[in-house]
Amino acid sequence: MASPELIKAVNEYNSYIKRRGIDEDVINAYVQACQVAYLTEGDLEYGAKLSANAKWMQEKFCKAKTGGALWDLEKHAFKHKTWYDLLDKYYTVLLYEAQSGNFDSYMLYLEKKREPKQRFYMPKRKQFHKFGLIEAYQGMLDDKYDILCISMIPGSGKAQPLYSKVLTPDGFKRMGSIKAGDKVIAANGNVSTVLGVYPQWKKPVYEIELSNGAKCRCSNEHLWYTWREGQDGLCVVEFSCIINDHPQEWYIPITNKRLDPAVYSKINGIRYIGEEECQCIYIDDPCHLYITDDYVITHNTTLLKFFNSAVIGWFPRDYNLFYSHSSDITRMYYDGVYQMVSDNIEYTWKEIFPELQVTSTNAKMQQFNIGAYKPFPSLQTAAVGSENAGKVRASKFLLVDDMIGKLEEALNKNILEKLWGAYTVDARQRKTMDSENKPCKEIVQATRWSTMDPIGRLIKMYAGNERVKVISMPDVDPVTGESNFDYEFGGFTKEFFADQALLMDDVSYKCLYKQEPIEREGLLFPEDKTRRYLALPSGAPEIIFGQCDTKGKGTDYFVLPVLQKYGEDYYCVDCVCSNSADYEMQYENAANVLVNNKVQDCEFERNAGGDRVAMEVNKRVVEKGWVCNITDVPTETNKEARIYQYSNWILQHVIFKDKSLYTPKEPYGIMMSLLHSYSVSSAKQVDDVPDCFSNFARRITASARVASVEAISNPFRNNMSWRW
Repeated sequence: MASPELIKAVNEYNSYIKRRGIDEDVINAYVQACQVAYLTEGDLEYGAKLSANAKWMQEKFCKAKTGGALWDLEKHAFKHKTWYDLLDKYYTVLLYEAQSGNFDSYMLYLEKKREPKQRFYMPKRKQFHKFGLIEAYQGMLDDKYDILCISMIPGSGKAQPLYSKVLTPDGFKRMGSIKAGDKVIAANGNVSTVLGVYPQWKKPVYEIELSNGAKCRCSNEHLWYTWREGQDGLCVVEFSCIINDHPQEWYIPITNKRLDPAVYSKINGIRYIGEEECQCIYIDDPCHLYITDDYVITHNTTLLKFFNSAVIGWFPRDYNLFYSHSSDITRMYYDGVYQMVSDNIEYTWKEIFPELQVTSTNAKMQQFNIGAYKPFPSLQTAAVGSENAGKVRASKFLLVDDMIGKLEEALNKNILEKLWGAYTVDARQRKTMDSENKPCKEIVQATRWSTMDPIGRLIKMYAGNERVKVISMPDVDPVTGESNFDYEFGGFTKEFFADQALLMDDVSYKCLYKQEPIEREGLLFPEDKTRRYLALPSGAPEIIFGQCDTKGKGTDYFVLPVLQKYGEDYYCVDCVCSNSADYEMQYENAANVLVNNKVQDCEFERNAGGDRVAMEVNKRVVEKGWVCNITDVPTETNKEARIYQYSNWILQHVIFKDKSLYTPKEPYGIMMSLLHSYSVSSAKQVDDVPDCFSNFARRITASARVASVEAISNPFRNNMSWRW
């Protein structure tokens, strides 16, 4: 507990601030008070209050003196190779917090030495806090949660010039011509599919010459799976670190035309080329490594390593297990965490934990220990099906990352079932009690692929449990439409996501980028079975129909497609598709689409006030000078059964626009996305679009049946017989 003397001194500082405002003297006094609270008296709770106030004062003082934030001052300091006392005071407070278990402060302090543009955390901090990601990690540390499930878009970290080459089954192709869905050669020689292409805009580009004469080019942020002379084991290193740290001591993996196992070639020289447009790609091979110019191999990384490096220092008596789908991923993870705790040039881990050091390593087993001996090392790794799975344990954290390695696994129910078994029977059975006799906690992070993937089943199993935290980070903010990953340096813009959506099928995009997994096996309207058109048939349509499913409550959609009849087919040429609660706007949009497309006959679903909607729309259509036969009809049959019953008719007779004729964000694109994602296997989903088309199919087939009735005797006689 804080001493009365400390509390009295802090109260005097606060009174001083009220009288005279914030100045350097009171900032220095507050920093000293933090030191007393944290280090002398050991009152972490009171120390946290003081350090929060100290950081607030430092930010306010910086804003008053410079017009910018402390982060702006730090970027200025690095750019001009200078430093400021205010930054020293700020990092002193961060150090106290980092040593006391504050994850946000740990991340900030760990990268203190790095150039601002090279830092992982600070440029992304705003977005991470927006989704409560850092708060959730802190909740795990503070025993607020037992399990944390995180789903994000696919990551990347391999920025290369657009003209650099990537090896494909057909030979080398320019990086700039690589698209999602293309096939490339992975480092292990397997043919792999490109899941994502990520523009990185202009970055400093360097040419690397290796001792065997091979050359390649990459950006300063490119991640290399490499090793250094005198270093124990391989590691993942950003190229900027290699440039600034005796580059001739580093080796880069290289293969040959036969794709033999990689060897490591020493860097002979590095030449700066200039700033050029770059991009990186993400492939579905378990190793996530691909081959570029002169058969050089590249790699990516993950956020989870930072948390693991912190946990190792805060809980040196415990041990942690990282579990993933491939030994390549576990090896890279091991190398990354090891670098954070051992690299004094790049990271400040030893400043945060000065009394700790690495006491043993086993690169073959991908394990290392911090501090005193314990039954299992501080960090262990295991891959699905690996031989060492039974030789590892987790007392503090079980960390599970992307158990699904590629698309083919996500589409195979048997494989998904085996992976769930591996997670429940293998990974979870490695959990023990920690050094304080508390149960081991668990963090599962993945890109969503399917409703039946391991993280999805875990979320469903613990639905409603307050001790289980679930965070999903989709591509864009559903309210503003802005990218959730447009970081200060790099990241992904909303334009990138819009372009990516055009390159991928709707179901895959929803899984990987919207974090809205769909069970593909139960899809009634799969993309590859949907009929498309680039141009309408010649001549005028026989009749132009409209079909309206009116909006009920909540997230329901107002759906009104326009369909032109040519022979036995119905071309969907326009639509209204919106879940806005602005009914006046919906009436106006519906009237406009009917008038603009010269719709002759439109049916409204009477349920949920549809008759009133039909009346309002008809009134506006008449005011606009058009005549349309608008009717309202009650729907009595079971919705799900009706959608299923007419799904085949819709696939056979309704033809939709080619994807090149609309964008994902416009009403037509939204309508198609909702149609493609409807699955008979999902319990909760938006069914307004397939419901609307099933009502249209019912309407058309019913009228066809009536039209096919023919008299087989004189209808004006008493004896009448009708035949269908």
